[in-house]
Amino acid sequence: MIRFISKNKILTTSLFLFLVSCSEETVLYNEIENKEETIQTASLPETNNKIFQAFPNFGSNSKLFFGNEKESENLFSLVQMTLFSGYIPPTSLVDLLADSIQVDSAMVFFESADSLISASNLSIYSVLGDQDSVFSDSTNYYTLENFLDFENNSTLLGEISLASILPDTTGYDTLSYVFKDESLDNFKQYFLDSDTYPARTLMLKVDNPLDELFTIESNEAANRGPKLRVWYKSFVDEATTIDTFITFFSQKDVSVFRPPTIENDDMNYITLNSGSALRSIIEFDLGFIDSLSRNELFKNSNLVLSVENSNLTEDDEFYVIVSALQDSVVNWNFTSPFVDLNPNESISDTTYLSDPNFIISRKIEENEVKIPIQAFLQGYKNGLFQYDELMLYSAPVNSPFDKVKFNLNAIEVLYVEP
Repeated sequence: MIRFISKNKILTTSLFLFLVSCSEETVLYNEIENKEETIQTASLPETNNKIFQAFPNFGSNSKLFFGNEKESENLFSLVQMTLFSGYIPPTSLVDLLADSIQVDSAMVFFESADSLISASNLSIYSVLGDQDSVFSDSTNYYTLENFLDFENNSTLLGEISLASILPDTTGYDTLSYVFKDESLDNFKQYFLDSDTYPARTLMLKVDNPLDELFTIESNEAANRGPKLRVWYKSFVDEATTIDTFITFFSQKDVSVFRPPTIENDDMNYITLNSGSALRSIIEFDLGFIDSLSRNELFKNSNLVLSVENSNLTEDDEFYVIVSALQDSVVNWNFTSPFVDLNPNESISDTTYLSDPNFIISRKIEENEVKIPIQAFLQGYKNGLFQYDELMLYSAPVNSPFDKVKFNLNAIEVLYVEP
């Protein structure tokens, strides 16, 4: 079957792609030639503003966090290792328990770019789950009851001191758990035996609270993520023995911590924090756009937020993401999926998703953040966006412990008449 696409649709899409691909640097009004007074201005009135709580998701963070920071309390971190090695032919964990294999030692190691001097130890446990997957990338403090009780269903494998963590010339220090003799027997029984304990999940937890934040590289940190190396002898026949090692890698990992308490005052501002997943949706009156001719173009428009209050330190950077929505807000009385969800709804019914056709990020500079939204307005005018709401949230690169309260300033729109 042959489909025909209208010329208008092709033109509209091409125009929008051109606008998005162009630089969205701020254009100053006095820098624009306006000899024939074709430059017009308008304001976007705000009609609704809602702070809500989404589901936190830290599986994509490049760090695993330990210690208490900015009213947040770390509970533990989870790391699942791959079932098969990264070598050809693949070897599974349980293959190392075969009669023809003699495991000599094993080591689980992590890398950290932080310096730390602490009296605490970092303990490592094997989670004794009877399923292949006992957590997900979206596991967080609010959803723990949906998963295995990790702390009461695990066995201690070992611990290392955090008395002297100091990166070398590469910028990283290595934290190594070495298993030999009795500790190796324990490791083989409770971790390598993936037939009995298929979860292949390690839990990392400090034995005493840290009074500062300490991080190690996660699965998202390219080649510096968690690894397991096993040294063993393979007896091919009576005359042939292969002495070698094999490496397994992290498959997924996540840090679980108790986020800062959501206060009543947070609801009076545009409060953003990824730890508690506080987000905001703003609805604008875009009625004037419908009255514009199809040839009018948006030259410049900034959504400007001024910082009212934050827990940022002098060196902290904080990025705000603004996106269009895939669905319009129907009920502005909603609070969060934890409160609103009823037996007839799924999580997606109360979680608003970003429209990938418009997502933009800017950081706080001089106590405010300016986010260009002219591409969104042009797309709305051309029919590529149906809804007059924008969602604001903390960028994944931000620390999950950073919280900022913003005030919304007026939005001035600059557009060109033909």
